[in-house]
This record gives sequence, structure tokens and C-alpha cells, in this order.
Amino acid sequence: MNIKRWLIAFVLILIVITSLGFVKFTQIQAAIAFGESFPEPSASVKSTYVSTTEHLKTVKVVGQLHAKQTVTVSNEYAGLITYVGFQPGDLVKANQVLLRLDSSIDEANLQAAKARVKLAKSTYQRVAKLLEQKRISPDEVDKAEAEVAINEADVKRLTTLIEKKTIRAPFTGYTGMEQYQVGQLLDANNAVTFLVGTNDKIWVDFNMPQTLPQPKLGEEVMVAVSHSQVQQPARVLAKTPSVDVASRQQRYRAELNNYHEALSHNQMVMVNVPVAKVSAAIVPTNAITRNHFGEFVYILEKDDAQNWRAKPVKVTLGDKIHDQQLVLTGLSGGEFIAAEGAFKLQENLLVYTDQVAAIDGNNGEQ
Repeated sequence: MNIKRWLIAFVLILIVITSLGFVKFTQIQAAIAFGESFPEPSASVKSTYVSTTEHLKTVKVVGQLHAKQTVTVSNEYAGLITYVGFQPGDLVKANQVLLRLDSSIDEANLQAAKARVKLAKSTYQRVAKLLEQKRISPDEVDKAEAEVAINEADVKRLTTLIEKKTIRAPFTGYTGMEQYQVGQLLDANNAVTFLVGTNDKIWVDFNMPQTLPQPKLGEEVMVAVSHSQVQQPARVLAKTPSVDVASRQQRYRAELNNYHEALSHNQMVMVNVPVAKVSAAIVPTNAITRNHFGEFVYILEKDDAQNWRAKPVKVTLGDKIHDQQLVLTGLSGGEFIAAEGAFKLQENLLVYTDQVAAIDGNNGEQ
């Protein structure tokens, strides 16, 4: 009797378990069918073919502009200012009077010296006639002749002194911000102003570390003003004959156009110096993806069903040129890659692509 009840219970339990299993199997099959009704995960991107280019690798260094003509104008003698011929920041012409110092005493002495010269010449003429008549000795004539020379030298000395008290601009250029007034007393050897000449050319001085390839004389470098991305060519003219002991750098000088005087003396610039020519693949910058393993480009390859699939390729990057990126290793050129939208991809993902033109390695355009 007990065995019959146990058998009945076992059969009931088996029926319940079988029923539950059948229901669960039906639910799983329905879920699988529901999942298969959705399309495979995919992404849409723009694509392009990889091109190659010859790229001139450059090193960026800091440079400083120098005007071709600069001078600190000073006065040699002390004196009272009687005339001011410029204002701060003025454009002055060559030989223009900047300052004139009081020379009234020197001018009076000059008049006296000229009178002595006139007297000495008259005396010399008289004694020369007396010597012809043999009424005096030659020594008297020599003394009279020497007296003429002495007084003429004194006239020249005073004329030069007066001229030196008139301070002139040695060349056309812009003065500094110094300001002077009539009646102001100047000490001797005072720096009157700093004069910067005008020229349609300006020098660029820059240093190159000795560990880098050095530019050659006549070679072209590209110069950009610190607040601008526009670069201008400059040609290397000279270099120092030795490396600086403290910095271990070689100093160079290049010549740059300065039309309309847009550049200023002592202005800081950035100089791009060519150091090597490299062959590299070139891709759009949006084709580069990054993670903690490095930089990658997704190559698009077709599977057996002729669908595009994403394949990540690790690359080594070079310089960035506008919206394009040089790739030094990982690509050889001709690969079909994902460009815009590449960040959405992962390995073996189905890809729908809208192809664009390949990058031209010569001009960098799509």
C-alpha cells in the first residue's frame, strides 16, 4: 500500500517537472526566434583609400626678430638742450637733427679762431715777401707758416665740437619713447634714444640643439608670428662658427620679408626648421581611434557574404597636417579604411560605408 502511494507521488512529480520543462523550452525557443528577427548590429561610416606622401619633417624652435639697422644714439658732450627735433616714436629721416645742445661759447671761440687764422695768414704773407728780399731768416717764415696751421687746426677742432653738439639720426628709422624738453641738461655719454631702421627685410635669429640635424646656408625655413598660424618663408644666411658652450646649441640667422613693416624688432616668432624627409601614409584625422592599447585605424574587408567588416590595425602616428594625419607604420597605402564615424566601430562589426575620394598625398585634399 505504501509502495503504491510512493509510485503515484513520483509519477505526479515527474509530470509536473516535465510540464515545467516543456513550458520553459517553449519560452526559450520563442526568445531565440524573437532575437533572430532583429538585424545584426552594424554601423554606418564614411570611408576612403589610404594614400602615401613624401613629408618634410620639421622641428619647431623659438626665434627672435632683429631689425637690420639698430643703434643707440648718444651725446658725446654734456650741455643744455636748445632744440628738440623729434617726439617719442617718431619716424625720422637720415641726418635729421634730433637734439641740439648749447654751443654759443664754442661758436664765439670759433669766431676768434678764424680771426687768428686770418691774422696768421697775413703775417705769413709779409714774412714770405721779406724772405724773398732776404731781410729775415727762413726760421721766421717757418714760424709764421706753423702759426697758420695751428690756428686752422683750432678752427677745425671747434667746428667739429659744435657739430658734435648737434645730434643727428644716422639713418631713417623709428625713435624710442624718450622725451626731451628745451632747457633740459644732458650729461655726457647719455643714451638719447634707441633708433630702429626701416627696411622691407628683417633678420630671424634662432638656435638649433646640436643633437638635431642642422640647416644648411641658403636653405628655407618657415616662420610664424606667435599670435598667428600663417607661416612665411625665410632663407638661412649665416650661422655662428661655434656651438654655445652653455646651451650646446648652434645659432643661425635667416632673412624674412617685412613688407608694410608688420614685424617688429625683438619680436618672438616660431621657426619650423626642416630636419628630414619621410615617406608615410596619410589619412583623415577622424580615421584615428584611440584606447589604452594605442592608436588604431579600422580597415574594411569583405566577408564570405561580401559584407564589409571592420578590422582594427595598430598604427604609429607622425605629424598632423591640418585635418590629415601622417601614419608612419601600420599602413602601406591603398587600404580601404573607415574615416568619419570610425569611433563607432569594433572588431568584425558589420559596416555600411559611404565611400569618399582618397586623400591626395601631394596637396592633402580629399
